[in-house]
Amino acid sequence: MKIVIIYNAKRERSVEFTSTLSKYLYDHGAEIMPCQDKPGFSIDDLEGVDFSSCDAGIVLGGDGTLLAAVRALSVFDIPLFGVNMGRVGFLSSTEADDALAAVDKLLAGQYIIRERLMIKSSLIRHGQEKSVYTAFNDFVVSSGEYSRAITFDLSIDSQAIDSYNADGVIVSTPTGSTGYSLSAGGPILMDDMDITLITPICPHTFFSRPIVASAGSEIDIVFKSDSHTAFLTADGQFRVTLAKNDLVSISAADKKAKIIQFGPDDYFERIKKKIYRKGEN
Repeated sequence: MKIVIIYNAKRERSVEFTSTLSKYLYDHGAEIMPCQDKPGFSIDDLEGVDFSSCDAGIVLGGDGTLLAAVRALSVFDIPLFGVNMGRVGFLSSTEADDALAAVDKLLAGQYIIRERLMIKSSLIRHGQEKSVYTAFNDFVVSSGEYSRAITFDLSIDSQAIDSYNADGVIVSTPTGSTGYSLSAGGPILMDDMDITLITPICPHTFFSRPIVASAGSEIDIVFKSDSHTAFLTADGQFRVTLAKNDLVSISAADKKAKIIQFGPDDYFERIKKKIYRKGEN
């Protein structure tokens, strides 16, 4: 089995465990895809790399590290799992203390692969596609650092929904429904569903509510503000500036994320443990 290790270079624990993990994999007969003279890839080294020869990925870090790894590996249909080296680790399949036991199961084929919806956005300006992005959690259109409302039109499959004056809007996958969307008042979705969730952020109206759309729907957001700046953000990790009348068209991505799990997953127990109870101890 050929494995790629992806780590967060800003977390000392993640960097240190990369060496431990790579030696353990080598000693147990696995092949490791190196990054120059290093046994793993920092999340800053992923762009433009061909991972098609790999059988699996192991991600060392928090949820942000896993989000970056999913975007890089899903293009090649590479399954992966996260080892939590961060604060919450909601998306991780195992904790650091159990990582080597999880590796044993991986090498023995004792795991299942869960497919998760990803979404893509096309930024269209003056009728021309300017760029395409992919997200595992969500896309957000908002004013960025400034607490200013923006105006945007929303439609689903060419059906006009409304013109909003709000702090922004979140379009999330079921996986992302427990993130920013949840904080903005959106519902929790089971993460194996093929639907998308549209959650306005602080809309200036009594009647605006989150909307659930099928994964096959095309969600169009047109930025309409005259004087305020807005940004399109993907997974909270990178963003692009929008101009007036820019169209952001969001739909299901061509590939799904493939997440390795080592046994049954009690989704709502994980939510309670990782999200609601994380500050109790």
